[in-house]
Amino acid sequence: MIPSTKCVSLSKQGGHAFILFIFTILLAVSIPTTTHAQGPQGKSFGIGFSVGEPTAVSARIWTSRQNSWDIAVGSSWIGNPHIHADYLWHFNDAFNSRIVSLYAGVGGVLGAGDRDDGWFVVYKRGKKEERWYNGDDDFAIAAKGVFGLNIIPRNTPLDIFLEIDPVIGLSPGFGFDIMPALGIRFYP
Repeated sequence: MIPSTKCVSLSKQGGHAFILFIFTILLAVSIPTTTHAQGPQGKSFGIGFSVGEPTAVSARIWTSRQNSWDIAVGSSWIGNPHIHADYLWHFNDAFNSRIVSLYAGVGGVLGAGDRDDGWFVVYKRGKKEERWYNGDDDFAIAAKGVFGLNIIPRNTPLDIFLEIDPVIGLSPGFGFDIMPALGIRFYP
């Protein structure tokens, strides 16, 4: 008997509840102290949302003036749920401004089932196809780069961001795409 290659299948209700539970635990454990506060108004943790790819709840955790973690849980063409984490380097002096800065980073993406529709050029098993991630029951893994613009308006607990992320699909097939997103975060 040949074992099945289908490894992960999450039901809509059970999968979403489980992902939300894990995200809540990770968020509670990872909220840093003000020792590394470098975000708006000297705060180190912000939470908000992004629209685009993914449409998601987004959190940023600053670890120093130049570095931060970006974590998001939402929905995209990779999956619903879509989960990603990025490590970012901020170039605060890029525009000689205290309001606008650039950032870049690397990260990973996990997606499972019920993906949003999308199309792009990919190669799977040596043939050109429209998707590297075909099935609603597939579990997708991708690596990504991050290139973004960050705006922190003066005297507000907000940051506004625009990013363009090149993504390389690794499993269940190989592929490439660009994920643009626009978002805002509040730093409580």
